[in-house]
Amino acid sequence: STSVDCLAINPLNTSTLFAGTFAGGVFKSSNSGANWSPANNGLVASKIYTLAINPSMPTTLYAGSYGGGIYKSLDGGLHWSAINNGLTQIYIYSLAIDPVTTDTVYAGTFTGGVFKSTNGGGEWAASNTGLTLSGISELVIDPLSPATIYAGTYNGMYKSTDGAGNWEPFNTGITSNAITDLALNATTPSILYAGTSDAGV
Repeated sequence: STSVDCLAINPLNTSTLFAGTFAGGVFKSSNSGANWSPANNGLVASKIYTLAINPSMPTTLYAGSYGGGIYKSLDGGLHWSAINNGLTQIYIYSLAIDPVTTDTVYAGTFTGGVFKSTNGGGEWAASNTGLTLSGISELVIDPLSPATIYAGTYNGMYKSTDGAGNWEPFNTGITSNAITDLALNATTPSILYAGTSDAGV
Protein backbone atom coordinates (compact mmCIF):
# COMPACT_ATOMS: atom_id res chain seq x y z
CA SER A 1 0.00 0.00 0.00
CA THR A 2 1.04 3.61 -0.51
CA SER A 3 -0.21 7.05 0.43
CA VAL A 4 -2.87 8.36 -1.99
CA ASP A 5 -2.73 12.12 -2.50
CA CYS A 6 -5.42 12.59 -5.16
CA LEU A 7 -8.22 10.82 -7.00
CA ALA A 8 -9.89 11.54 -10.32
CA ILE A 9 -12.99 9.97 -11.91
CA ASN A 10 -13.73 9.74 -15.61
CA PRO A 11 -16.90 11.88 -15.91
CA LEU A 12 -18.22 9.91 -18.88
CA ASN A 13 -17.39 6.47 -17.46
CA THR A 14 -17.52 6.67 -13.67
CA SER A 15 -16.19 3.13 -13.18
CA THR A 16 -12.78 4.37 -14.38
CA LEU A 17 -10.71 6.01 -11.64
CA PHE A 18 -7.16 7.24 -11.28
CA ALA A 19 -5.16 7.59 -8.07
CA GLY A 20 -2.06 9.71 -7.64
CA THR A 21 0.24 8.36 -4.95
CA PHE A 22 3.14 9.69 -2.91
CA ALA A 23 5.70 7.13 -4.02
CA GLY A 24 4.11 4.91 -6.67
CA GLY A 25 3.03 7.30 -9.42
CA VAL A 26 -0.44 6.81 -10.92
CA PHE A 27 -2.72 3.80 -10.52
CA LYS A 28 -5.82 3.11 -12.61
CA SER A 29 -8.98 1.14 -11.91
CA SER A 30 -11.54 0.19 -14.56
CA ASN A 31 -13.99 -1.43 -12.16
CA SER A 32 -14.91 1.28 -9.65
CA GLY A 33 -11.85 0.71 -7.48
CA ALA A 34 -12.18 -3.04 -6.98
CA ASN A 35 -8.80 -3.60 -8.67
CA TRP A 36 -5.91 -1.23 -9.39
CA SER A 37 -2.86 -1.42 -11.63
CA PRO A 38 0.08 0.96 -12.17
CA ALA A 39 -0.29 3.42 -15.05
CA ASN A 40 3.21 4.88 -15.20
CA ASN A 41 4.56 4.32 -18.72
CA GLY A 42 6.64 7.45 -19.38
CA LEU A 43 5.93 8.88 -15.94
CA VAL A 44 9.34 9.52 -14.40
CA ALA A 45 8.07 11.30 -11.28
CA SER A 46 6.71 9.05 -8.53
CA LYS A 47 5.11 11.67 -6.24
CA ILE A 48 1.82 12.71 -7.82
CA TYR A 49 -0.01 15.44 -5.91
CA THR A 50 -2.82 16.29 -8.33
CA LEU A 51 -4.72 14.85 -11.30
CA ALA A 52 -7.06 16.55 -13.78
CA ILE A 53 -9.21 14.94 -16.49
CA ASN A 54 -10.40 16.73 -19.61
CA PRO A 55 -14.20 16.80 -19.04
CA SER A 56 -15.11 16.54 -22.74
CA MET A 57 -12.35 14.11 -23.75
CA PRO A 58 -11.52 12.10 -20.61
CA THR A 59 -8.84 10.00 -22.29
CA THR A 60 -6.76 13.19 -21.91
CA LEU A 61 -5.49 13.74 -18.39
CA TYR A 62 -2.79 15.64 -16.56
CA ALA A 63 -0.68 14.68 -13.55
CA GLY A 64 1.08 17.24 -11.39
CA SER A 65 4.10 15.92 -9.54
CA TYR A 66 6.24 16.97 -6.62
CA GLY A 67 9.58 17.70 -8.26
CA GLY A 68 8.95 16.51 -11.81
CA GLY A 69 6.54 19.08 -13.17
CA ILE A 70 3.48 18.13 -15.20
CA TYR A 71 2.78 15.07 -17.31
CA LYS A 72 0.05 14.49 -19.89
CA SER A 73 -1.61 11.36 -21.20
CA LEU A 74 -3.70 11.22 -24.38
CA ASP A 75 -4.74 7.60 -24.04
CA GLY A 76 -6.32 7.23 -20.62
CA GLY A 77 -3.11 6.83 -18.67
CA LEU A 78 -1.45 4.20 -20.85
CA HIS A 79 1.38 6.55 -21.80
CA TRP A 80 2.64 9.82 -20.29
CA SER A 81 4.86 12.65 -21.54
CA ALA A 82 6.40 15.54 -19.61
CA ILE A 83 4.96 18.93 -20.61
CA ASN A 84 7.14 21.47 -18.81
CA ASN A 85 7.96 24.03 -21.52
CA GLY A 86 7.98 27.44 -19.79
CA LEU A 87 7.30 25.92 -16.39
CA THR A 88 9.92 27.30 -14.02
CA GLN A 89 8.49 25.65 -10.90
CA ILE A 90 8.31 21.86 -11.00
CA TYR A 91 6.62 21.29 -7.64
CA ILE A 92 2.95 21.14 -8.62
CA TYR A 93 0.21 21.28 -6.00
CA SER A 94 -2.96 21.75 -8.08
CA LEU A 95 -4.34 21.59 -11.62
CA ALA A 96 -7.57 22.93 -13.14
CA ILE A 97 -8.98 22.64 -16.66
CA ASP A 98 -11.29 25.22 -18.20
CA PRO A 99 -14.57 23.29 -18.66
CA VAL A 100 -15.44 25.14 -21.90
CA THR A 101 -12.06 25.78 -23.52
CA THR A 102 -10.39 22.57 -22.39
CA ASP A 103 -6.99 23.38 -23.91
CA THR A 104 -6.72 26.06 -21.21
CA VAL A 105 -5.09 24.53 -18.14
CA TYR A 106 -3.95 26.14 -14.89
CA ALA A 107 -1.25 24.84 -12.55
CA GLY A 108 -0.72 25.88 -8.94
CA THR A 109 2.84 25.50 -7.72
CA PHE A 110 4.78 25.29 -4.46
CA THR A 111 6.54 28.67 -4.60
CA GLY A 112 6.02 29.99 -8.14
CA GLY A 113 2.34 30.88 -8.03
CA VAL A 114 0.04 30.03 -10.93
CA PHE A 115 1.03 29.00 -14.45
CA LYS A 116 -1.35 28.95 -17.42
CA SER A 117 -1.35 27.08 -20.71
CA THR A 118 -3.72 27.79 -23.58
CA ASN A 119 -2.58 24.90 -25.76
CA GLY A 120 -3.09 21.85 -23.60
CA GLY A 121 0.21 22.13 -21.77
CA GLY A 122 2.37 22.73 -24.84
CA GLU A 123 3.60 25.99 -23.32
CA TRP A 124 3.23 27.53 -19.87
CA ALA A 125 3.49 31.11 -18.64
CA ALA A 126 3.33 32.52 -15.12
CA SER A 127 0.04 34.32 -14.37
CA ASN A 128 0.64 36.00 -11.03
CA THR A 129 -0.31 39.67 -11.28
CA GLY A 130 -1.61 40.66 -7.84
CA LEU A 131 -0.86 37.25 -6.37
CA THR A 132 1.54 36.82 -3.45
CA LEU A 133 3.87 34.00 -4.44
CA SER A 134 3.20 31.19 -2.01
CA GLY A 135 2.01 27.60 -2.19
CA ILE A 136 -1.10 27.31 -4.36
CA SER A 137 -2.87 24.45 -2.63
CA GLU A 138 -6.02 24.45 -4.78
CA LEU A 139 -7.49 26.00 -7.92
CA VAL A 140 -11.18 25.87 -8.83
CA ILE A 141 -12.99 27.31 -11.85
CA ASP A 142 -16.55 28.63 -11.92
CA PRO A 143 -18.30 26.28 -14.40
CA LEU A 144 -20.80 28.97 -15.43
CA SER A 145 -18.16 31.67 -15.82
CA PRO A 146 -14.83 29.95 -16.54
CA ALA A 147 -12.84 33.18 -16.51
CA THR A 148 -13.53 33.26 -12.77
CA ILE A 149 -10.95 31.26 -10.83
CA TYR A 150 -10.36 30.88 -7.11
CA ALA A 151 -6.94 30.11 -5.66
CA GLY A 152 -6.45 28.74 -2.19
CA THR A 153 -2.95 29.52 -0.99
CA TYR A 154 -0.82 29.42 2.13
CA ASN A 155 -1.23 33.20 2.11
CA GLY A 156 -5.03 33.29 2.01
CA MET A 157 -7.63 33.26 -0.78
CA TYR A 158 -7.39 34.96 -4.16
CA LYS A 159 -9.87 35.45 -6.99
CA SER A 160 -9.43 36.21 -10.69
CA THR A 161 -12.25 37.20 -13.04
CA ASP A 162 -10.13 37.37 -16.19
CA GLY A 163 -8.66 33.91 -16.56
CA ALA A 164 -5.74 34.42 -14.15
CA GLY A 165 -4.70 37.67 -15.82
CA ASN A 166 -5.12 39.50 -12.51
CA TRP A 167 -5.70 38.34 -8.95
CA GLU A 168 -7.19 40.04 -5.90
CA PRO A 169 -7.30 38.92 -2.26
CA PHE A 170 -10.62 37.31 -1.32
CA ASN A 171 -10.48 36.83 2.43
CA THR A 172 -13.41 38.60 4.09
CA GLY A 173 -14.58 36.36 6.90
CA ILE A 174 -11.68 33.90 6.65
CA THR A 175 -9.67 33.70 9.87
CA SER A 176 -6.82 31.57 8.51
CA ASN A 177 -4.13 32.24 5.94
CA ALA A 178 -3.52 28.56 5.35
CA ILE A 179 -6.09 27.42 2.78
CA THR A 180 -5.65 23.72 2.08
CA ASP A 181 -8.68 22.84 -0.05
CA LEU A 182 -11.55 24.40 -1.99
CA ALA A 183 -14.92 23.05 -3.13
CA LEU A 184 -17.30 24.90 -5.41
CA ASN A 185 -21.00 24.06 -5.56
CA ALA A 186 -21.40 22.86 -9.15
CA THR A 187 -25.02 23.98 -9.52
CA THR A 188 -24.74 27.17 -7.46
CA PRO A 189 -21.14 28.31 -7.99
CA SER A 190 -21.65 31.40 -5.87
CA ILE A 191 -21.26 28.98 -2.95
CA LEU A 192 -17.62 28.20 -2.22
CA TYR A 193 -16.15 26.22 0.68
CA ALA A 194 -12.60 26.63 1.95
CA GLY A 195 -10.80 24.15 4.15
CA THR A 196 -7.95 25.44 6.28
CA SER A 197 -5.10 23.89 8.21
CA ASP A 198 -5.94 25.59 11.50
CA ALA A 199 -9.45 27.05 11.46
CA GLY A 200 -11.76 24.42 10.06
CA VAL A 201 -14.06 25.07 7.09
